[in-house]
Amino acid sequence: MNVPRERLEEIIRKGAELAQVELYHWELAQYGRELRLTVYIDRPGGVSVEDCARASEILSDLLDAADPIPSSYVLEVSSPGLDRRLWEPWHYERVVGKKIHVRVRGMEKTSYVGRLIQAGEGKVVVEGEGGRVEIPLSQVTQAWVVYEGE
Repeated sequence: MNVPRERLEEIIRKGAELAQVELYHWELAQYGRELRLTVYIDRPGGVSVEDCARASEILSDLLDAADPIPSSYVLEVSSPGLDRRLWEPWHYERVVGKKIHVRVRGMEKTSYVGRLIQAGEGKVVVEGEGGRVEIPLSQVTQAWVVYEGE
């Protein structure tokens, strides 16, 4: 799949701006025979169905006009959800104080669950049953917020 990722990112960012939402994350992936462009959007107070529909319509028009993906694909626009995945350093910074699940490589354990105490400078500090652990972001393979209900 030869897609100019920088150009695609530029189009997606412009679409989010026009839709008046924040671009949280995007990914282009192959699922069996289907190529899927998933765009996660956010905004203070949460994302509505109307926000997703508006962003989807705007992004669809921009992507059709620019045609950066040389094959057919499915566009999916969604909220990151309450149990949102954490990809970027700023994602962690926004959820300090919440419970998270972190999968890692090259550490004593392969997985840590606990309260995110600190995020920044290329690492996170998680406090769980075994105490506090400092995790370099370079060793994180996957992380997400653990929804605790209200």
